[in-house]
Amino acid sequence: MGIMMFSMIFMIFAGLLSLAARAVMAIWIYRDAENRGMSGIMWCLLTIFTSVIIVFIIYMLVKKPSFEPGNGKGLMITGIVLTAVSFILTIVMFFMMIFGMVSMDSYYYDYDYDMHDNMMEDYNYDF
Repeated sequence: MGIMMFSMIFMIFAGLLSLAARAVMAIWIYRDAENRGMSGIMWCLLTIFTSVIIVFIIYMLVKKPSFEPGNGKGLMITGIVLTAVSFILTIVMFFMMIFGMVSMDSYYYDYDYDMHDNMMEDYNYDF
């Protein structure tokens, strides 16, 4: 019961962290795009409904130059760190689920093969 509770809490934490990372990156991209004269709503919606990492890379490649140096860098760094931690936690959670299923499978389905092999020896084939 303990490992099941831990994995549920871990999955909830990873999910909430992922949502926080997505929100921080969406806010930063929206503000930065608006400051550069681009469509902030479009970039914000892309960040919310698609992959944060892919949208961030594409945005960094196509953004217009800014004349305000260092504006909003802290929010960007926070979003990148949260996204990276969320990504790592998702990978860890995936492997925990896979190994958990394997261990549960061997726990529940550990048959006694001798019992199944000897089951038909006592059967009366004569009608």
